[in-house]
Amino acid sequence: MEIFRLSKDAWGQETLNGVSWDLLSWFFGAAVLFIVVHILYKWFFAPKAITSDSNSEDGTPVSKK
Repeated sequence: MEIFRLSKDAWGQETLNGVSWDLLSWFFGAAVLFIVVHILYKWFFAPKAITSDSNSEDGTPVSKK
């Protein structure tokens, strides 16, 4: 299986004609796997960011020491 299809032009230089479509499913699967692993990492292992300065129930800010 050729990944790259090459040919020679009129001056004898190699030129790229295209890329094999056989590996497209592998790259698509790798991209989906990367996205799923990234989402799982963010859900389970990444530290949670504080989105608010108020830590009390009534909304009054709590001083940080």
